[in-house]
Amino acid sequence: MKLPLYESEPTSLDDTQPIHSQRIDALQDTQPVKPMHTRLLRILAIVIGLALVSVAVVLTFSGGDGQSTPVRITLIDGGNPRSLTASAQTVADLLREQDIDINAGDTVTPGLITRIENGMQVEIERARTVTIIVDELTTVLRTTLDTPDNILRNAGIIANTSDRILIDGTRAELTDLVTWPVPVTTIMIERAVNITILDGDSTISLATTEETVGDALEEAGITLFLADSVTPDVSTLLGDGLQINVDRSRPLTIIADGRRQETRTNRPTIGDAVTEAGIVLTGLDYTVPAEEEPVVGGISVRVIRVTEELLTEQETLPFETVYQPDENLTLDNRQVLQSGLNGVLERTIRVRYENGIEVRREVDSETVVQALQTQIVAYGTQIVIRTLDTPDGPVEYWRHLSVYATSYHPAALGGDNITATGRVLQYGVVATDPRIIPYYTRVYVPNYGVGEILDTGGPRSSPYWIDLGYSDDDFQGWSRMWEVYLLTPVPETVNYLLPSASRGGVIP
Repeated sequence: MKLPLYESEPTSLDDTQPIHSQRIDALQDTQPVKPMHTRLLRILAIVIGLALVSVAVVLTFSGGDGQSTPVRITLIDGGNPRSLTASAQTVADLLREQDIDINAGDTVTPGLITRIENGMQVEIERARTVTIIVDELTTVLRTTLDTPDNILRNAGIIANTSDRILIDGTRAELTDLVTWPVPVTTIMIERAVNITILDGDSTISLATTEETVGDALEEAGITLFLADSVTPDVSTLLGDGLQINVDRSRPLTIIADGRRQETRTNRPTIGDAVTEAGIVLTGLDYTVPAEEEPVVGGISVRVIRVTEELLTEQETLPFETVYQPDENLTLDNRQVLQSGLNGVLERTIRVRYENGIEVRREVDSETVVQALQTQIVAYGTQIVIRTLDTPDGPVEYWRHLSVYATSYHPAALGGDNITATGRVLQYGVVATDPRIIPYYTRVYVPNYGVGEILDTGGPRSSPYWIDLGYSDDDFQGWSRMWEVYLLTPVPETVNYLLPSASRGGVIP
């Protein structure tokens, strides 16, 4: 049976000094040494007691005369055996006789008060110095125990599965402590701290021996994106009860300047996310959705580049002609009193381009760079009665016109011989534009004779035309510019201002 001299000693006590053989009897105290004065008193008491026991044993084995018979024994000290002859009565006597020091933590087998017998084997198992570091607390002890499990149990230290354990610098699991193959000198235990990780809707409780927030997140298998936010910072040292908040960024796609960028952000608005992505909006640039809209995961954002161009164009403003009667001018004569002048309008057009494509044109400003001037024309209202000699005798007329003369008859109309006024088509019936020569006006046409405006026709390229009527029996074809005279009497209503032939029949 092995009897340890010392199981463990606090670092504050000096357990590493050798104990002389004179104190061997006192080393049977197997309890840890506490304060120095208490330990000395206990050792002194034990030494006195053991001395008395030794005297009794000597007297018993010496026959009462103090003499003993030498015996042969084998002494194994720290694994080194040697044979010797001794006259000691007990193991304690043997160690004193051989001047062998026993240090704290060493064990002697058999015990110190065991009687010496011939052929006995006495073994001294030397203790080793073992350092135990638990977080920042260091304990140094001497022990003959080999496995880390026994050493820790003997020191009253319990390791947990979540702790980080290093045996002489080598990482070990809790199950390795029982079967560690070699004696140890240093046991380091880093106690795990309990932390909570809030990752979106997930809550993770973790016991960890990692040092920083970032290390703990990696241990928990949490992958962070560059845009994710972690509070406290990933470099923060862990502490028991620490809560870590992971604010996840949201994925989005930004399409700008012909490129598609897949990115992530935890910024609140579209504008913030675009700026974070290094995209600058200038001038009239805008985004779809709008910059102030919130970021929704998976959203696609288009950046619209807006440019504007100002173009200048000119427009001619045609002048107007104002006609005013002049009683000093004879009928159908005109006189320009003020020449007309076209105006020039300069217009500035704002052209808007979005991503290089024209989307809108609008007038930005208009300026008259040349004012127009109205043309003023006087027309005659003085009617002069004149006489025209004809083969049938003189006729009086008050207006003379040049027209394009044609002729028609019922057969040319498919047999229709009824005019616009209800008269029968025959010689003397004349058709024209009633705006020029009103119905029922009597006219004289050279080489035709006198006729009356009783019919009209379809539109012509000029309002100045006349169609001379015939019956089918006396039809003669006409197709030439000709003269027509409006015969007296002068009607009560006169159109003093007839249209210009060059204006397509438009009457002013």
